[in-house]
Amino acid sequence: MAIPQYPSQYIDCVCTICERFAPTAFHATLPNGKSTVAFVQRKEAHLLDIIRPGDKVNVTICPADFERARIRSMA
Repeated sequence: MAIPQYPSQYIDCVCTICERFAPTAFHATLPNGKSTVAFVQRKEAHLLDIIRPGDKVNVTICPADFERARIRSMA
């Protein structure tokens, strides 16, 4: 049985923040209307005080899992 190959390229896009539901996690909407969970990494912790619902943020998404996104910066 062959091991599935996952794409190594990441997708960069702009999401709209809907709400915060955990200290470092937000519900966000992708440009195509789908929802995702957007996380802030420790090295970007300064964004936690800045991000509010309705804000647009730059995210990185793995093509294998569109339900999780990593917040990189404000858009």
